[in-house]
Amino acid sequence: MNQYYDVTKLSIGQQVGVEVDPYVLNYPLSDDKSVWVADQGGQSFVLRFYRSDRGEVNQFLSIARRHAKLNHPSITRSYPPFYSNLWVFSIYALCGGERLFSYLGKYPDGASLKVVLSIFDPIAKALDQVHQHGYIHGHLDLSSVHVVNGAGVLTGFGTHSWLDKITDQDMDGRFIPPEYSKRRPTMSVASDNYMFMRLLVATLVGESWLDNGKVDALPHHHEELNQETWKKIKQWARPAERHRPKSLIEVMRLLRANLFTNSAKATVEPPPPRPRAQSSKVIYAGVGMGVLAVSTIAATLLWPSNSESTAQAGKTPVVSNQSRFDALPQMLEEDLKDGGKAPKVEKIAPAKFKMGDINNSGDANESPVHEVDIPTGFYFSKNEVTFTQYDRFAKATGRIAPPDNGWGRENRPVINVSWYDAKAYTAWLSEQTGAEYRLPTEIEWEYSARAGSTTAYWYGNEVKPGYSVCDSCGSQWDGVSTAPVGSQASNPLGIFDMHGNVAEWVEDCYHDNYQGAPTTNQVWLSDQCDGRVLRGGSWFDVPTVGRSSTRYRAEPTLRASNWGFRVVRLVSP
Repeated sequence: MNQYYDVTKLSIGQQVGVEVDPYVLNYPLSDDKSVWVADQGGQSFVLRFYRSDRGEVNQFLSIARRHAKLNHPSITRSYPPFYSNLWVFSIYALCGGERLFSYLGKYPDGASLKVVLSIFDPIAKALDQVHQHGYIHGHLDLSSVHVVNGAGVLTGFGTHSWLDKITDQDMDGRFIPPEYSKRRPTMSVASDNYMFMRLLVATLVGESWLDNGKVDALPHHHEELNQETWKKIKQWARPAERHRPKSLIEVMRLLRANLFTNSAKATVEPPPPRPRAQSSKVIYAGVGMGVLAVSTIAATLLWPSNSESTAQAGKTPVVSNQSRFDALPQMLEEDLKDGGKAPKVEKIAPAKFKMGDINNSGDANESPVHEVDIPTGFYFSKNEVTFTQYDRFAKATGRIAPPDNGWGRENRPVINVSWYDAKAYTAWLSEQTGAEYRLPTEIEWEYSARAGSTTAYWYGNEVKPGYSVCDSCGSQWDGVSTAPVGSQASNPLGIFDMHGNVAEWVEDCYHDNYQGAPTTNQVWLSDQCDGRVLRGGSWFDVPTVGRSSTRYRAEPTLRASNWGFRVVRLVSP
């Protein structure tokens, strides 16, 4: 019997596979370290390692080879598995979308029917098509569905089919079909359809329903569905196999019929008034100076003027602000005039959240805790600005490139930059793209760091390896140097390195506490703005400095080897 490598001993930066052009492990995706994001030849992949205590190796390889033949635009691509005396792993393309569990955080009471159709239409078509050829996904839950530009994409297709038993350690237990409780799970089309219906219903009424999960606990009515349709949906969601739908496309057809009915009855609502600045010391942060870089035509369609909206009233329904925002791509990497690329930015939806020392473990400057409204969504950079990105700016503008302390440039976060340097970069970025870029507000920064969490860090109240780079966070760079951006796990919003690596400049003036702080997303200025704010901690700092709510003051002219920044790209209201 082969002694394959113990997956629990895998570590970040380790090379696996062949000696020539190996896969380099980037960060783990599972608690047991059997699933990793890895890089090879400039591309990222998901590697799933075989575990001898979970099933037969021949079954693992057979299923992985079969699924490598599966090709569908709504299913992430899989490749032939790697097999040697030491390594056995399957290989999948990395999906760049947002996992459904974080996407639904924007719709706690259920998403609109348009959003539901956008997500589930492609999934239903994909499943019905591949089911006809004997392919079974096997573990549909809120993590195996990603949302890319508003459309659902299936990830990890068939990766659990080889397991002797599926437990809530392998997938969200709220979606496990009753037949999986048998000694050896029996996966079937009916299993996939059961999990699909639970995902669909949770999206329609809100994820909180899953905590109970019984069909009888669903509301008697759904405001966007007629009673007959809602009754049918609830019937299809029952656990017994005889109730499960035979065709998922038929499920979506029934929902779409309600959409057309609702559209015919739709009334036009005037756009909400734009928020006004509270005083001359506060600047509203949601107004962009440029049009979207997609195209002039697309911008006109997505962002009609108020006069155009008024002219159309009574003729055709006006697209809501939410619908316009939903139609924007989930991720942008805009072209620069000089031929380069702007930093990748992730779309962050409008939201409300509690800001400050929620856990009563911080300093006085993190109080009082207060609710903040982000009425207009924005784009937040996935990574800290790198040397590659900043060096292009420095060369184009004749600035002296900052030193890298001998740690390397390229994909490392730029360091030794002042607040003024960071502001100059965002101004240049705006000029190069025609859109408006700036530093994040404290509000945007903390919301993006929390990613829906109420703990000290987005992943819990204690640091753990693979999630942060700081002094004693468990990484190879702790207390030594910066790490390449994206070396640790991303948070549910798809953002990397919010806790550690480098502390990050934000737009606001520093204030001693949150007394009088804005309650909507605004840059907070003051008459005497002799200090700016740094957030997020660094490779040099103790873990507590990297908490989501920690904030500290620095003079805007100073530079340090543990200070950097990231950017926000504004969305026109």
